[in-house]
Amino acid sequence: MPKMLLKIQNVIFRFMPESKFKETGFSKNDFIKLSESMMNLDFSENLKNIKFPVLVVCGEKDKPNMKASLNISKMIPDAELSIVKNSGHEVNRDNPEELKNILNRFLNL
Repeated sequence: MPKMLLKIQNVIFRFMPESKFKETGFSKNDFIKLSESMMNLDFSENLKNIKFPVLVVCGEKDKPNMKASLNISKMIPDAELSIVKNSGHEVNRDNPEELKNILNRFLNL
């Protein structure tokens, strides 16, 4: 997990009004707790045990998650990494057509 990014997000969450969180169905405190809990996640030892096809997807402009995507794709045996052009963190919004093509190819559709 990109810990520095999570720390920055956590600080921002603390300054945001509660009303900004209501439409998500979570409280401000829930977001802060989730952000804090994600800082300590480490599944790296378990990744080598994955025995099924895995597709790791990352937007080419998603700099905070690019390193993690590269590392995860290397740790999982036979994982495939796809970098989605012209997209950031939300590849489904930034380039849905390219994401569709990547998923169809991976799923052999």
